[in-house]
Amino acid sequence: MTDLWMPILDGVEMIKIIRKIDPNVKILLTSGLDSPIEVLPPNISFHLKKPFDAVTLLKKVSELLKD
Repeated sequence: MTDLWMPILDGVEMIKIIRKIDPNVKILLTSGLDSPIEVLPPNISFHLKKPFDAVTLLKKVSELLKD
């Protein structure tokens, strides 16, 4: 799970590093954007728009773990 905007390493760069280590890992991205598709690589498993609640987060994580 990563945010799009972070102070030291932004989400896009973090995702690139993660994909080099494991191209199949599932990534849950959080951001305030409605649709970050134009900003990100096309290999995000889920996008969760902020603000979100614990129930929504748990639902998305459960969906990721099912696959």
